[in-house]
Amino acid sequence: MALSDALANMSAQAKQAEDKFHAAQTTQRAKPEVDKARTATQERNNQLRTRADQTKSDVSSRWRDAQAQWHQQVQHMRSDMKQTRQDLDAAGAQMRAEMAEDDADLAIAFATSAIEDAQYAALEAVLAREKANQLAAAGQ
Repeated sequence: MALSDALANMSAQAKQAEDKFHAAQTTQRAKPEVDKARTATQERNNQLRTRADQTKSDVSSRWRDAQAQWHQQVQHMRSDMKQTRQDLDAAGAQMRAEMAEDDADLAIAFATSAIEDAQYAALEAVLAREKANQLAAAGQ
């Protein structure tokens, strides 16, 4: 997939996440959306892990490590949220909701940073390709 296509897909996924969030808020049917999002996220993580495993460069190693750390954090958050849902009581519901919102806010901040990093990496790739083409043309 071309880098521009990957960036367009990332943008579309961000918009889709926003739309699903708003729909879940207005319909009070967040559970099915959470289940769908969890499944999609797990599939995407597996695909990313497979892709990183197939690539043997140092860069992919760093991304694989970052992805593994992020996956660990997400699993911890999910475990906490699952336990929270099981232990839900009226007195603690507000605090737990705020904690879940804070977790979501941090995940969004991380994703925003990842988007900015992806933009930077894509632009660096364009520069590297231009340089490689210049050197190849000069060597002919």
